[in-house]
Amino acid sequence: MQTATTTSRSLGRDVAATDRAARAPGRPSRAALLGVTARMRLTLFLLLALPPATALYLVENGHVASPGRMLGLWLALSLVLLLPVSRLVARFVALGDIAALNAFCGALRRGDYHRRLPLPPQGDDEHEILRLKRDLNWLAHSVETRETWLRALLDETKERERHFEGLSRTDGLTGLANRRHFDAMLPPLADEAVARNFPFWLLLIDCDAFKAINDRFGHPTGDTVLAAMGRTLRDSTREGLDMAFRLGGDEFAVVLTRLPRSGALRVAERIRERFAAANPYGATASLGVACLDPRRDPPPRLESLAARCDAALYRAKTAGGDQAALAGPEAPAE
Repeated sequence: MQTATTTSRSLGRDVAATDRAARAPGRPSRAALLGVTARMRLTLFLLLALPPATALYLVENGHVASPGRMLGLWLALSLVLLLPVSRLVARFVALGDIAALNAFCGALRRGDYHRRLPLPPQGDDEHEILRLKRDLNWLAHSVETRETWLRALLDETKERERHFEGLSRTDGLTGLANRRHFDAMLPPLADEAVARNFPFWLLLIDCDAFKAINDRFGHPTGDTVLAAMGRTLRDSTREGLDMAFRLGGDEFAVVLTRLPRSGALRVAERIRERFAAANPYGATASLGVACLDPRRDPPPRLESLAARCDAALYRAKTAGGDQAALAGPEAPAE
């Protein structure tokens, strides 16, 4: 909820800033204030009316000795200047604005939605190109606003996905990783241990007489016992090297890496002692301990390892519980 509120506030600030940018008056050129019709009138006046008027003035005042020669010179000059003048006229009348619009649309296509066309304050009587530029600015403003909103929504969605993904891998009662995460993580961890040749230990843990505690004290008490086991496993393992899981019910598992046999047995004994001291209901734990051995655990290795570890756990429980049992002559030794 806090994330959504923060996102909404951030989005509101971004939209407000974008809105101010869209409304801010630009600095258009003087030619942009004239419409195409007005520019065409000015161009025709300069090209058709002004030269004859100038020639007439020169002839009337005797500044030109031969009007025919002046007319020929004018025609020759017109032919020479036809191409460059036509380009200048076309750019002045329409092509300049079209080029600016084209560049603006290209910027939008590249995702530059912050760009704006320079515009004067809005008036009551505006020509078509000026209105088109204003509409394009508002289009860019709308696209930018929607993109900002969508990015904020996408970030919030990704955050929720990460949250729910974490929930799907976590047991809600104990805070440990669940069976799904156990099944997904063990194969790559075991393969890494075999490839790098370091010890890989599996501990299967079962709460002794858990059903009797549930029946006598009730399910809330049983949940308290399970939560105590979760805390015990977290406090008894190394963060970043070991992993603890709740497999279901009162069954738990721990993966230990890079420990000799004596170290793995010390961890198992520490878990047993701490769990017995962590709950006032007399609950104890039985543990089966097994080390991955590529020679004794052919692919699929985890099935063989889990079977040997489960057999060790069964021996611990049938011997009276509250103890750890090692699955055979495990290596590596101290």
